Amino acid sequence: MTNGAPAHSIFDKILSFIDFTNQNIFLTGKAGTGKTTLLKRIKEESSKKMVVVAPTGVAAMNAKGTTINSFFQLPTGSFFPGDISLENLQSGIVSIQSLVSDLSYSKEKQNLLNELELLIIDEISMVRCDLLDVIDAIFRSVRKNSSPFGGVQLLLIGDLFQLPPVTKREEWTFLSRAYASPYFFEAYVIRRNPVLQIELTTVFRQTEPEFIDILNSIRNNQISDSSLTLLNKRYDPLFSSSDELNPIIITSHNAEANTINKGKLDELPGTEYTFDGEISGEFREAGVQAEQSLKLKEGAQIMFIKNDSGENRKFYNGKIGKIKSIKDGQIYISFPQEEDLLLEKSSWQSFEYKTNPEEVIVQQQVGEFSQYPVKLAWAVTIHKSQGLTFDTAIIDAGKSFIAGQVYVALSRVRTLNGLILKSKISTESLRSNTEVISYMKPADEAELDQILVTEQEKFILQLVLDHFAFNRLLSGLDSIVTYPEIVKANLPEFKSLFAQFNKAVNDLITLSDRFQNQVKNLHKQTGFKDQAALQARIESARDYFKKEITVLLINPLNKNIRVKPKNKVQQQIQHLFQKYRQVIEHRIYLMEFASGLLKEAVRPQDYTAWINKHKLQVKPAKSSETQQTVNLQLF
Repeated sequence: MTNGAPAHSIFDKILSFIDFTNQNIFLTGKAGTGKTTLLKRIKEESSKKMVVVAPTGVAAMNAKGTTINSFFQLPTGSFFPGDISLENLQSGIVSIQSLVSDLSYSKEKQNLLNELELLIIDEISMVRCDLLDVIDAIFRSVRKNSSPFGGVQLLLIGDLFQLPPVTKREEWTFLSRAYASPYFFEAYVIRRNPVLQIELTTVFRQTEPEFIDILNSIRNNQISDSSLTLLNKRYDPLFSSSDELNPIIITSHNAEANTINKGKLDELPGTEYTFDGEISGEFREAGVQAEQSLKLKEGAQIMFIKNDSGENRKFYNGKIGKIKSIKDGQIYISFPQEEDLLLEKSSWQSFEYKTNPEEVIVQQQVGEFSQYPVKLAWAVTIHKSQGLTFDTAIIDAGKSFIAGQVYVALSRVRTLNGLILKSKISTESLRSNTEVISYMKPADEAELDQILVTEQEKFILQLVLDHFAFNRLLSGLDSIVTYPEIVKANLPEFKSLFAQFNKAVNDLITLSDRFQNQVKNLHKQTGFKDQAALQARIESARDYFKKEITVLLINPLNKNIRVKPKNKVQQQIQHLFQKYRQVIEHRIYLMEFASGLLKEAVRPQDYTAWINKHKLQVKPAKSSETQQTVNLQLF
């Protein structure tokens, strides 16, 4: 992607959707339109608690996140939706229903999933539909929230015209009973709850209008005979490399690229040097393109696999050079018409996400890999060229290329003159997936302003309604029930009491869900034009729930707290009950607070300011020593 951050109004609109709505978004765009740049900006500027994941180790490393399977602790293989008996499942396929029911996340992981506000999935084109349905089911279960993805906002980033999902033939034969195609948009949760499509259209990698038009027409299955003729003028089957021009070959298979690179290295005279990478902490090698054991010779063609992080950027991801010398542990790289560069080691970090004591999601480094940021570059696969930019490249769009991959290979190159075709390109090899073309319906930039206002209204209403969510009461109760000393004591009278509390809280959650859906349906009909009706409904709910919570929870708790404990276990239970009462009282406080949020009219021009003021969960002020404080971290 581009090194600079383009000043583009669409970027600001997308940031507004992220910070001031809960709208799920599919952010797409052609290769080189700034998707990576925008992702970096969102990570730096958004106030939401977020996690970044990707389908592969390489994609996760590029996005400075973690893999989907690692974050959600998922097994390898595929996942089948719906109710199906285990004996009818094919090997390598797991029932989503059984996977979710068998979840055993730690308290820390549950807390992380509950605090999460924004999940960013990079390279969404490679994510299969069944994986999104798994993520949806996990969030709904852990967060005890029946909204899509348990109320977590999703930002899906990628280009469906690039690398498709990987599916094993035998597994897809089974999954095709449920899904029309492997693409993410076939997931049940997406079909039922369509995401907003936003497309970045300004190309920063290619600047030639002619070449950009050709790439666009390939994406849309609309390449003309004249464009195809122009493209095939780059056909040069007899091209041979020289010291001045030795373009990289883009291939479709790893084995082919490895064979070419090893063969070229073996042809060079001189000593072969091996440089071993160093791993510290927890680091999965699959997540980085750098090699654990890097073999180089003087004269070897290499490419950089990382951007220079220094002030004077001397290389970028995909820049090609040549090993000029290896002496006394020092490696010098030469480039045409540039100064030689002393190669230095770089490091790659692996991360995991946790919540800190203030309930903020933090990304913690858990491992590091140190190695020279280069690899042999006579050939590279399409998958490994992901995110790279080449000045020149040789492309052999022959039998080994499947439909759709030619576009990916062509779009790695900056200019039409930088292309060298080893075989002619036919219309058949340019065929894009018809499902993708049918699905793509990005919103016009002009439409986004009105959609933003509508989604901001929904977000404001949800921020109010969130104060009527009682899931915390259930997780707080679970913490008491599973407390080791209480479990060990096995007291029948308290088992009965906990069952009573559990039923009461679950009934309250059911009623709250019904209330929230009623308010949302009322809002659908009138929006904020009849804000008084919404306000009246909220005040009525506040009064009802306060009464129910007092009768069903606070009064029985007080009754048990006042009884003199007979032993240490009962003393511990009373202490936990006191803490739990504080959590309940805090929820009542929040309902009181929420009931005043829409008393005054909220106008569209004030939506952003209102959200900024109220989106953080309000905690009771500590105005005196006698006021009870709330320790939400216990639960």
